[in-house]
Amino acid sequence: MEEKISKTIRRLISRSNKGDFSASFQLAQSYDEGFSVERDKEKSQHYLSVCASQLKENKFRIKSIKLNNYKGFAFLDLTFPMESSTTVLVGNNGCGKSTVLEAIKKCLTHLNSRLATKSNNGDLIEEIEIKNGEDFSSIGAEFEVEQQAVNMELMQKTALSSKRARGSYTQINDICQILRQANESDPQLSLPLFCSYTVERANDVTTKDIEESDEIKDEQVWNKAKAYSKSLSGKADFKLFFRWFKELIESDNDLSSNADELRVKIQAKEAEINSPLLKELINKHPELEHLLESHKKELVEYKNQLNSIYTTDEKSLDIVKEAIYKFLPGFSNLKLQRMPLDLTLDKNGTQLSVLQLSQGEKTILALVADIARRLTLLNPKSLSPLEGAGIVLIDEIDLHLHPSWQQKIIQRLESTFPNIQFVVTTHSPQVCHTIDSSSIWLLKDGKKYRAPKGTRGAVSSWVLKNLFEVEVRPPDDEITKNLKRYRELVYDDKYDTEDALELRKQLSRHFGSAYEDLVQLDLYIDNRKWEKEYEENQ
Repeated sequence: MEEKISKTIRRLISRSNKGDFSASFQLAQSYDEGFSVERDKEKSQHYLSVCASQLKENKFRIKSIKLNNYKGFAFLDLTFPMESSTTVLVGNNGCGKSTVLEAIKKCLTHLNSRLATKSNNGDLIEEIEIKNGEDFSSIGAEFEVEQQAVNMELMQKTALSSKRARGSYTQINDICQILRQANESDPQLSLPLFCSYTVERANDVTTKDIEESDEIKDEQVWNKAKAYSKSLSGKADFKLFFRWFKELIESDNDLSSNADELRVKIQAKEAEINSPLLKELINKHPELEHLLESHKKELVEYKNQLNSIYTTDEKSLDIVKEAIYKFLPGFSNLKLQRMPLDLTLDKNGTQLSVLQLSQGEKTILALVADIARRLTLLNPKSLSPLEGAGIVLIDEIDLHLHPSWQQKIIQRLESTFPNIQFVVTTHSPQVCHTIDSSSIWLLKDGKKYRAPKGTRGAVSSWVLKNLFEVEVRPPDDEITKNLKRYRELVYDDKYDTEDALELRKQLSRHFGSAYEDLVQLDLYIDNRKWEKEYEENQ
């Protein structure tokens, strides 16, 4: 007798067939629990597998963040463009850039704990963070997973407030449960990465990171859950990276003897298969063809075993190294030094300890190594683990970077980690003129403003004046005042006065006579002299 299926189940099946992962998960639960259908473990597992396949890309992004009475903000509603990988927050010190990142981070801690530990813990709004004079505060976030909205809200009230303040976590509980169970069904499923890096990340690479790496508990299990460990602490955990790197090197060394044995077996088996004696024997006795097929199967098995060794530790190391080299041109050969214990790499052919790098180089190394390591843990079977998805927050992305590096940092982050959504803050025009105006928010007086059109590709001085509202010259400097006064005299046709001529001498001594602004004023003067002479001759 054919099973009767309710309208609800039919609708879920229809949605599942159209690629709706949440419908597939509901069907898996329904068949597992016998809700509205007869219990069927096989069908439950089928729909769980379907759900996992629909979450293969698993692009987890933040769409918006809403702050109510949080720290200095009375109300702020920020949206993040879905067509862009990076959103940049700019504004004066104290405008709230770091506050926005902190609010997002609080929300991400709830996702981390539910994915990594199955607990419902996470950062809450502290009473001290409620805006002065108000009795409650809230942070609302909307995420998007495979084009489906996932909402959550944190709420807090003052001790004497009569208002109800209960957060909303139902939807993030659901999505994290779906991701966990889909991961159990398909261990190759990619889980999203959530990271936050504060300005403290610049102080991470020290001698202690190397010397104390062995203080981390022995027998680390480098699994997906470890990718979330301290990922929202604000620091690029170089100590943990060094321990991971060291253990994988040692593991790789232990496996190298096995790899050597397999390579010998592969060479021997290939020699047997290509042996003229075997070919002659099969030609004379075709019924022995199965011997050749048997040898070929053994060869495939040996190659698979060798490949499986490479695709774990060695591959992870190579991927992280390449990510670092991409950000640090001229660097190569990152390796472990045993005596004394150190991590070294070559810079333009010269071997250096990581401790000898500049602060900017160490900042980049720690940041990139941390993101890359976590992505390899979350994507252990992927051929391209750095293409894993997630959300990464970086405060003052220009910190300790030369202006030329500032111009390249966003492009390199996006090309190295193409499916990561970055939300960053900066004070650098060199960062901003590499970003479309639609991806930049200016925060000022507790409100948000769009960046002026044409930011991308603009000269730094234009960005400085029109986005950061900073004069291109220091307004209180005497040289600036002299140049301004001289320009006014020239445009008032007083360029040949004693005052103007003296200013011209001072400015020439300071800038040089070929200085662009002075040359332009000279051309203006020459043109005015010609005009006056022409008028006098008429």
